[in-house]
Amino acid sequence: MKETDFVIIGAGPAGISLAIYAKRAGLSFLLIDKGAPGGKLLEIADIHNYPGFEGGAGIELALKMAGNLNSLGIEVTYDEIRNIQKEEELFIVEGLNDSYKAKAVVLATGLTNIPSLPGEKEFLHKGVSYCATCDGPLYRQKDVCLIGKGERALEEALYLAPLVHTLHFYEEEMDDKNTLQKALLSFDNVVLHKGKVLEIRGKNHVESVLIEEDGMKKEIPVAAVFPLNGAKSATSFLASLPITLQNGFIPVDSSLMSNIPGLFAIGDVRVTPMRQVVTAVADGALVSSTLRRYLKRGK
Repeated sequence: MKETDFVIIGAGPAGISLAIYAKRAGLSFLLIDKGAPGGKLLEIADIHNYPGFEGGAGIELALKMAGNLNSLGIEVTYDEIRNIQKEEELFIVEGLNDSYKAKAVVLATGLTNIPSLPGEKEFLHKGVSYCATCDGPLYRQKDVCLIGKGERALEEALYLAPLVHTLHFYEEEMDDKNTLQKALLSFDNVVLHKGKVLEIRGKNHVESVLIEEDGMKKEIPVAAVFPLNGAKSATSFLASLPITLQNGFIPVDSSLMSNIPGLFAIGDVRVTPMRQVVTAVADGALVSSTLRRYLKRGK
């Protein structure tokens, strides 16, 4: 079992940011991820709203961030975390390959998307995107489809509506009193569908969606599909802890700590009004200072 002051679970923008600040502060930590550094950046087709990055595929920014880690001598421990337990003041983090003992744990696991539609996985980066605010500008003045429910779907739809030619919006549950819904339906180019999407179709790129509406099936031409129903916070490995969740996300206090002392959450996995690369990076920087105080207090 490896021992360290704290463990960062997730090497996306939030986890990388924290690792950089922690390394410069001389803290002892492990940065753990089951895959390549970059997190959701690896799934973004194009990004133009991150300061200092002139624009390009998300993987390009991910490589730059990974380069920052390498230049500081920060290694990523590749492991899939299966469980976390707390024994008195210490955390036992259990991975598929090893176990880790730490005084604090920072969750930077982000979101996980679970494909549920035929064609969704096949057309990822080829017209299928899980981030309208990231990739919406790629489809300016084109017909697109957004599938989702709740405030996040409505907010993403409101971002898309002024950009695209026609927005086909699918939501199973609609509330006429919802102010976001009213704002969305004020756009003449928004078509609200009460049916369901059956399949995403195309050859080398998304070309259409097959829908069922009023008992009839029909095909609607679109250049992109934003399926937001399957996005969930990556928190399933926390089942052994009495952690508080809010709609699957982790509420935190002003220090970015959860209801469990020593367990912090940053980036997309926490309750936050905005899930963007720049806000995730900011979380990493902010929690570095509160972590130092927490660890010093423990000593």
